[in-house]
Order: sequence, then C-alpha cells, then structure tokens
Amino acid sequence: MTSAWNWIGIIAWIMVLALVVWVFHNIRVRRIKMIVERKHTFEWSSLWITVGELVVSIGLLAGMFFVTFGQRVDLSTDTVSISYDYQPLVMRVGSTGSYYVAVDRGSANKPVHIYNYWVKGAKYTVSSNKATVITSLKQAKVADAGIPWSQTKLAKLDRSHTKAYVAKMTATYKPNFLNGLGVHVDHQAMTRWLIRVPAQSFINTTDLTTE
Repeated sequence: MTSAWNWIGIIAWIMVLALVVWVFHNIRVRRIKMIVERKHTFEWSSLWITVGELVVSIGLLAGMFFVTFGQRVDLSTDTVSISYDYQPLVMRVGSTGSYYVAVDRGSANKPVHIYNYWVKGAKYTVSSNKATVITSLKQAKVADAGIPWSQTKLAKLDRSHTKAYVAKMTATYKPNFLNGLGVHVDHQAMTRWLIRVPAQSFINTTDLTTE
C-alpha cells in the first residue's frame, strides 16, 4: 500500500496531465472559432495566449518529471532515512584455495563485474555498480567516499568477524512534501554494499566458471 504522502504526487500528476490535455483542446477550439466565426487565419492575441498556455503546461510537466524521475539522492540531507545491516561472510573452498567472494568478470560489451558472496544459509549476487570489495578500512573512505559508513562500527566488525563480513546500507525516502510530490515516500532511494575481506587472496576470479 502506498504511503498517504504519495497521493500528493499522484493527484499532482493527474492535475498536470489534465491541464496539458485541456490546453491542446483549448488551442484547437480557439483556432476553429478564429477561422469560422471571425474569418481569420492568424491573430496575435490568440498566438500569445497559446504560447502562455504551452509555457505553463510544459513547465509544470517538466517540473513533475524532475521531482519524480530526476532527483538525485543526497545522503547528507534529511530527506532520507538510513539503515544498516551487517552479516559475517561464509568461506568457500575452490580449486585454487579458500575465498569469501567470487568475481564474475565483465566483458568488453558489459564491463560491470558481478560479486558473489555467501552468508549463513544463502548466496547473494550484486553488481560492482552497487558494491565495493575492500581489504582495508582505509579503502572504504576512498572508494565509498559519499557513503556514510561508520569507521567505528566497521572497526568493531573487523574484530568480531575476523575482517570478513558484508555491510549493507539502505536509504529510504522519508515522509515529507517533496518526496510525496515525487511519489517516493517509503521507497528505497539507494542500496549499497561494502564487502570486507581480509586480503586480496580471499577474492576468487577463476573458480566461478568451473563450479
């Protein structure tokens, strides 16, 4: 069930689309009256009214497109709530040794890598567009500079999970007017994974095709 806040955007979309339809209908009706009733093919007053109607309707339509589809997620603002989930990795044993992460390398046509990792009872797959694999906490500050990972929490996980765990950050749009106008409230704004392994040797890039 959609949040009640999202009805702001739903109603706004209905009103804007109805306005666009009315504007084109009104332009047509005014054009017919000008030709039939006044026997004119062109009037400056009609042109300026048409331009004004089109500017307003297209401007409102573009604005709704922007707030619905064009907004960038800013994790530093109060428009999203952020939650974290942490799970220890489960080690796998392959032909070349033990590993925590298996990488499916991308091709020339699709250069995105796919990371496969295991936690208790499940295997997960995530693309490199949404995940970062690190062997040092310093790498998180550089590779995921815009993501608010807690270095204190990660250092604690290093000690409790022997530097082998996955951290998942989920940003969800908060209930407010702007998010409601964009029909975003309670929807996920961003999901990001940080996969921590003790060393590069625990990342497997060869066994995936043979398993």
